[in-house]
Amino acid sequence: MQNAAGRTALYSWVQGSFWMSFCVAVSFAAVYLQGLGYDNTALGAVLAAGNLLGAVLGPVLSSLVDRREDMSARRLIPWLLGVQALALVLVMAFPRKGIAAALGYGLYIAFSLSVNSLNLKLYVDFSYGGLPINYGLTRAMGSLFYVAASMILGALSERFSIRVLPVAGLVLCASQAAAHYSLCALLPPERTRGEKGGTGSSLTGFLGTHRRFAVLLLGTVLVFFAHNTVSSFLINITRSVGGNTRDMGYINSFMAAMEIPVMLFFTRLFARRRTADLLRAAFAFFVLKTVAVMLAPSVGALYAAFVLQAPSFALYTAAIVPYTEHSVPYRDAAKAQSLAFSTTTLGSVLASLISGALLDRVSVRATLAIACVVCAVGAATAWCGIGKPSKQSECQ
Repeated sequence: MQNAAGRTALYSWVQGSFWMSFCVAVSFAAVYLQGLGYDNTALGAVLAAGNLLGAVLGPVLSSLVDRREDMSARRLIPWLLGVQALALVLVMAFPRKGIAAALGYGLYIAFSLSVNSLNLKLYVDFSYGGLPINYGLTRAMGSLFYVAASMILGALSERFSIRVLPVAGLVLCASQAAAHYSLCALLPPERTRGEKGGTGSSLTGFLGTHRRFAVLLLGTVLVFFAHNTVSSFLINITRSVGGNTRDMGYINSFMAAMEIPVMLFFTRLFARRRTADLLRAAFAFFVLKTVAVMLAPSVGALYAAFVLQAPSFALYTAAIVPYTEHSVPYRDAAKAQSLAFSTTTLGSVLASLISGALLDRVSVRATLAIACVVCAVGAATAWCGIGKPSKQSECQ
């Protein structure tokens, strides 16, 4: 397993386990919490709290990794998975609406999300150590496993009960732990600060130094407010056009399936394209996708709208990691990758709070219309923040 194919296979396992876990924690959060009796405002508050904690925790831990030699992704990930499992035990112990269920599920979301910040740092560590991994391929495998998880969980929760969801979450914690142990066995010895190019800066210092990157992050937050308004409340959107939980599970799977070709063949298709140009295209398609979802009158039309998941979310996801890798020095790599991921989480926080409250007060279509406007503003802002990376930025 010391060759590139072996490393890519193991990192695909890491990605697959994480995105299946994400499917349970985030994509089926509304299904689980509504099943316990939470209304949209209350479940939006739980989602917001979990996403906000995850958005803060990921960059804070990544900053420690950049600044302290006794901290590393391989050392922190097992602890995060352990807390994630404990949160799920709490959820299973209190399967009813209340403080314990809300606390447990919020912590489950937070510690699920923070794992990915360190997953991305592992990718950068391998790349910087001269052991490249085909990120686009591994991310495609993540989406493929997400497809399978969404289809299975949608069918099981509809046929049996929502209690299958935390059980599935525990199984996926174990899968992530096994995947990380196998991958990290191939990781080169940890580098000293001198080999990293010096000690990384603080979060505020980093954002002050990389101002255009900060503008890109701000625009991404707004774009992902719209994206997560759709994904976090997909059950509401599906029901508004006559669908049910099973339909939502299949639509989730269809979205993920649309992502796979772009991610799978990203390197081959876009090897001579600048990642900056690919990001600009992705942000434009986010706007088009949100408009298409808003205008969809039926379940079939939702499927058609989500074809645009490929040139929007899939293209962004495949391009942002190499773009960030080549735009920021290695000493700040953990922070940069974590911030790039956490901005999408902050968008989810805003969507959970604002869109959750809106859905209890106005129609689904009115909520989506607001999301369209915010998405357009975010895309324009992100375009202003996309600069020319300091190193070669073509897809690798």
